[in-house]
Amino acid sequence: MRIVVRSLVGVLVAGGVLTAATSIPAGVTSLPLQDPQKPPQQTEIVLTADKPGSHPKVGVPDFTVTGDAKVKEAADLVANVLWADLEYEREFYMINRKSSASIPVAATPGTLPFDQWQQIGADFVLMGSAKASGSALTVEIRLISTRGDKPGHEDFGQTFSGCSVENARYCAHAIADDMHKRIRGVDGIARTKIAFTSDREPGRMTTRPVEDSGQSKEIYIMDYDGANVRPITRNKSLNVAPSWGPDGRTLAWTSWASVYPDIYLTSLDGRPATRPANGTEIIQNQHPAISPDGGKIAFSSSRGGKPGYYDIWVIDRDGTNLRNLTPNTVDWSEGAPTWNPNGNQIAYTSDRGGSNQLYVMNADGTGSRRVTFAGPVDRPTWSAKNFIAYTLRQPAGHDIAVLQLTGQQPVIITNGAGSNKQPTVSPNGRHIIFVTTRWGKEHLASVDIDGNNIKQLTTVGNNTYPNWSPSPR
Repeated sequence: MRIVVRSLVGVLVAGGVLTAATSIPAGVTSLPLQDPQKPPQQTEIVLTADKPGSHPKVGVPDFTVTGDAKVKEAADLVANVLWADLEYEREFYMINRKSSASIPVAATPGTLPFDQWQQIGADFVLMGSAKASGSALTVEIRLISTRGDKPGHEDFGQTFSGCSVENARYCAHAIADDMHKRIRGVDGIARTKIAFTSDREPGRMTTRPVEDSGQSKEIYIMDYDGANVRPITRNKSLNVAPSWGPDGRTLAWTSWASVYPDIYLTSLDGRPATRPANGTEIIQNQHPAISPDGGKIAFSSSRGGKPGYYDIWVIDRDGTNLRNLTPNTVDWSEGAPTWNPNGNQIAYTSDRGGSNQLYVMNADGTGSRRVTFAGPVDRPTWSAKNFIAYTLRQPAGHDIAVLQLTGQQPVIITNGAGSNKQPTVSPNGRHIIFVTTRWGKEHLASVDIDGNNIKQLTTVGNNTYPNWSPSPR
């Protein structure tokens, strides 16, 4: 889907000018909404991210609608999803929509009941309108000041065309990402996806070489907020540990579909998945990680070692240029590789010190060094913001830890409720999705990097191995 946004103004962000020329999400084209002969109007919204009291309080009334009940339903969905997307990043203080439900909806900024919005604490009202032509949906957004010398001043405005009535949720995500970038200077993640493993539709497995092979687990993807879940595999086998490529369309994972574990790779375009690592009964391959440039896959493999022992290998995505990065560790097992943002280092786990710890090496296998000394640890993920989140075993269970590779001590993000493991970090480095048992079964939850704002994302089955996609280009 291609969405075109026409933007009204530039704004001041945390003391710096952020104009309409600032880059915005891929697939979105910025054009002036007002007279193109006039320069962008510079207006100020005082937004200082490190001072909670400075966050603007924003109310979102129902959108005005031109169209039938289906258009109204789409407009309501956009309003609700947009509210949630803006609330998620904590850059705006979002007023609960129930608190403003009794305030009359205004057709124009000048007719807003400013006194009623002021009474519930709103600094701004995010007005929206929606109209449709067939299945195409056009949404206009205006951020209106309710206070100051000129209540009704339009501080931000944009029109999105190219949305659709059937996929109004994506339109809301695109608007949220654009608002976060333009008003707060934050790279939003509303359009990202989560790949994960789930047994929500179990079938008896027939591909694993054990007498009682258990129930199948498939790969699924969903929106960052848990909506729009859809399956990627349906092979009634064991499928785990998905890994996104940098294009947000390529996915690798481990599957037992061919009896023994191997790496599968797909472009999510309907073509059959490939098996670049060519696993066999003897050569078992697991835990793929696609490199930041998309050209290589790091993984753990039993080839060339003792039975039951794994090394870290890397291979080009077309199945060529296979290399063992840890060839001298025949008496230990290495696993769970993850690339650094530049693609020149790999973090992984190894039990060479007696228990699984985190190590970092150059992408050619040289310069390996140990970076954790408590645990054991598992499932590291190297953030695009250059820190590593991982699973840390605690006396009472597991928690999510974050490590800056600057000699600092790890920081525990989760609070010990249930068992917490297998973290994946958002592209902007502000959030972590992880597996937790705090609600009974294994479910996915998100938490902000400061340990606050925990949200449950799944409610069906057991769900594991989350992996966060890059933001769309």
